[in-house]
Amino acid sequence: MDHTMTTYEQQVHCRAADIDIDFWRTPEGVAIPDDELRFLLVPDTVEAMMVGEVAEQIKAFQQSANEPITRALMVTMGGLLPGILLHDHLVHMPSAPHIAFGSIGVSLYTGPDQRRPKPQVVQESSLEVRDEVVILVDDLGDRGDTLRFLSEHITERGARRVMSLALFMKPRAKTVCPANFYFGELTQDTWIITPREYVETMAKRIPVWKQRGATQAECQRRLVDLIGYPPHLVDTYLETLFEQG
Repeated sequence: MDHTMTTYEQQVHCRAADIDIDFWRTPEGVAIPDDELRFLLVPDTVEAMMVGEVAEQIKAFQQSANEPITRALMVTMGGLLPGILLHDHLVHMPSAPHIAFGSIGVSLYTGPDQRRPKPQVVQESSLEVRDEVVILVDDLGDRGDTLRFLSEHITERGARRVMSLALFMKPRAKTVCPANFYFGELTQDTWIITPREYVETMAKRIPVWKQRGATQAECQRRLVDLIGYPPHLVDTYLETLFEQG
């Protein structure tokens, strides 16, 4: 029987010229057997397009704001990739207000939907933030705890104003600490897999699937056929992760 590809499958595997960026504004993750989460794999090209759109939001703000953004802090690990891409859009325009990019490290998740009791700063801001207008850059606003915690943390260190940017926001995060700039929205039960965490998500979820009865072949089916992982990446890591799980 022929398999009719879903829109998600088409978008994960299509050429860059065929990407429908509007699909990615409110995408639905795929359901996995015996898993309470849905999973959404974001290709490199799609993330680059998302960042390009958010960069335009920042440029518009910079041109109209009485107090433009002067510092951007990439939240490790999630904010590093979008932050680096954002840097390329924002720092090479001589007429635009200058933004210095740095980083701040925070730890909240130990795995998909596995959280610490509260966020922990593991690396202080690499930039001086006193009297600066700061934007926090992250890939996802999940429940809003990280962005709220860091906003308070940077405010306590003397920032004049703290804003935030996330590629995706979930409903709870929009209530707890809405981002000033974002690209799209996800359901609360969707786990986003960005290009910087393909292997990390495999390492965190394969043991869970194995514990719940999935075979190695079934794990491969879920990763490649359902979620849309590149087969070569699964071939490289699956056997080892399954044996260790």
